[in-house]
Amino acid sequence: MKNLIQLILLISLSASAQNQTMVAGDKLYSRKLYSAAIPKYEKVIKKDSSNTSALSKLGECYRLTNNINGQALCFGKLVNAGAASDIQKLHYGKVLMEKGNYDQAKGIFSTYTTDSRGTSYIKGITNMEKINKNADAYIVNPAPFNSPEDDFAAIMFADNTIFTSSRTKSTWITRNHGWTDKQYYNAYATSRDMDGGYYKPQEFLDDINSKYNDGPLCIARDSTTIYFTRNSYGKRNKSGDGTYKLRIFKGTIVGNSLYMPQDLNFNNNNYNCAHPAISYDGNTLYFASDMPGGLGGMDLYLSIMQPDSSWGTPINLGDKVNTSGNEMFPFITDDNLLYFASDGLEGLGGLDVYETKLKEGLPTRVYNIGKPVNSDHDDFAYYVYGDQKMYPVNGFVSSNRKNGGMDDDVYIMQVLRKVSRGKNVTFLLKDKDSGEMLPNVKLRLNGDTGTTNDKGEFAFLIEDDIDYKIAANKEKYFDNTDSLNAKSSELDEFTKTILLEKDPNLSFLAFVTDAKTNEGLSDVKIRIKDLFTKQVFDSSLTSPVGEYRKSLVGRKIGDKLAYEITLEKKGYVTNVLNYTAEIKKEGEIKLHEELKMTLGKALVGVDLAKIIEIKPIYFDLGKSKIRPDAAIELDKVVKIMSKYPNMYIELGAHTDCRGVAGANKKLSDSRAKASAAYIIGKGKFKKDRILGKGYGEVKLLNACACEGKIQPKCSEEEHSVNRRTEFIVTKMK
Repeated sequence: MKNLIQLILLISLSASAQNQTMVAGDKLYSRKLYSAAIPKYEKVIKKDSSNTSALSKLGECYRLTNNINGQALCFGKLVNAGAASDIQKLHYGKVLMEKGNYDQAKGIFSTYTTDSRGTSYIKGITNMEKINKNADAYIVNPAPFNSPEDDFAAIMFADNTIFTSSRTKSTWITRNHGWTDKQYYNAYATSRDMDGGYYKPQEFLDDINSKYNDGPLCIARDSTTIYFTRNSYGKRNKSGDGTYKLRIFKGTIVGNSLYMPQDLNFNNNNYNCAHPAISYDGNTLYFASDMPGGLGGMDLYLSIMQPDSSWGTPINLGDKVNTSGNEMFPFITDDNLLYFASDGLEGLGGLDVYETKLKEGLPTRVYNIGKPVNSDHDDFAYYVYGDQKMYPVNGFVSSNRKNGGMDDDVYIMQVLRKVSRGKNVTFLLKDKDSGEMLPNVKLRLNGDTGTTNDKGEFAFLIEDDIDYKIAANKEKYFDNTDSLNAKSSELDEFTKTILLEKDPNLSFLAFVTDAKTNEGLSDVKIRIKDLFTKQVFDSSLTSPVGEYRKSLVGRKIGDKLAYEITLEKKGYVTNVLNYTAEIKKEGEIKLHEELKMTLGKALVGVDLAKIIEIKPIYFDLGKSKIRPDAAIELDKVVKIMSKYPNMYIELGAHTDCRGVAGANKKLSDSRAKASAAYIIGKGKFKKDRILGKGYGEVKLLNACACEGKIQPKCSEEEHSVNRRTEFIVTKMK
């Protein structure tokens, strides 16, 4: 029993000590003293390797101090134990990429669903050969002035190389950052010696280096205006989360001194603003920030200098460059190319350097510039100098590709030739008739989309080896499609005009009325069939006043129309009409002005020709044989008689007064009987259902009667009124 009690006490003491170590680590972690927290969590895990809380926090400490092997160990254990969060899966996949384990990384990324980064990394692995196709265009070698600490973000100023470093400033006093356990960053300068090497780096400018982080920086074209990154410090500048954020300052270089550094007006105690890059004209500042309203992590922004020399409200560069990850270290070349680093786009691992052409200050298509500038580790702070059109072009890039990713180094870079990413095309969208430029046109180029600006322009970089299908659409215009590839022009930059034809806003308008009362008929079913396509174009009901409207979407001036229009309503005889026309002008096509848009009831005494569209029945001169055009009209009567099997009709044929009366009567009778026989035969009706009778000139409808040899003074149009065929309903059994 005594031994058992001692064992219990020993276990309790061990657990208590373990808990105290965890608490100590958590306190350091909460104060963002990650490097100091690491040995505490390592001690906990050494005793209990299944402690997922300690593993999670240790993995995060390793990530924030850039320990790749440590991250791989912790996040790997969490993933294998099924205890990893979605973001920890992403971190694990990223360190696998940095260690070159691409296939395993793809599997991990496929399980990450929080945002698009997993998909982007998979694309980067899949497209690695394409990304690296210009590897022969670059030479990259470590700079001889690197130290065992962090050295990065090198630029040129006169004959000096200026860079940021955490190297030891003094053997007497050291100030280490609790986050990383490294010294704070300061700006240093070096230059070439007589032997082609580099002098020992010295601090750059009096007064630029404070007691905390200073750098990276950029220097404007005037060689006197400097923008640099610096930590906030002092109680009144502490953020809401108890940390000191990065800010951008502007100053003037006077000799070897920094004169009047000014805190830029968009800085804020509660978020970081860092990594300034000034445009060629000095009026636009690009920088990185995690200010609210971004897409995630650090985003790239621009700010425009105002007339009073203050800086305008920062503008987010948008989702072409910014992601849920981090975008930073912007640099703008003389010919308006933006280079930046991102860990959220299609990449090779860690931060990669990307390139995009700026159009009116904003990015277009983004490219990963590939190896050897990029690697499977962090690569950033791309910079070139001198004549950027005379190759080779000299520059720098920074990377932690050596020493297991534990420290950053400057690499000297040469760009040996012009790197073709494709060609810059400016699409000009115009009205086909007026030539007016069209803003807000939506464009789709294969999988990419965009919208024309206020000038009707849209800039896009087309790749050399891709054929593009272009689709353009705008409200109140017809869609248009086109195609394009880089071979369309020998120029590196060219324009492509796409014309859009205005939709003339064509539509059908009709009023359907009662044939007897001329009042509008509600709920008439109108069915319109396209005779070209054989497809039903529309089927709908008239309004309470008999109105019908239908937009002719996609139709334009000059189009030919051919429709069969069927009107149906209970208690009325169905009316089938044919409409053929060529569109001559914009606006409404009023069908009721061109067709008999009426319905009548099948009542005794009604003439079917008055309630449905039956065109005149024509015969050859002196003949009574049914012609094909006459058969079309008679078939309409067949349809009605088939629908109403209790309907009986007298088919009466009438002539005008010209000619011999007896001959007129005889010919009209012959034609009436031939028409009736056709209907009986076509409909297979009993013979007594339709009677054909010729009336000659007996039943004239106007005063155009002939008195012997005296002919009336009637026009041909007036005579034609009397030449008719009537289909009188005689009985409805």
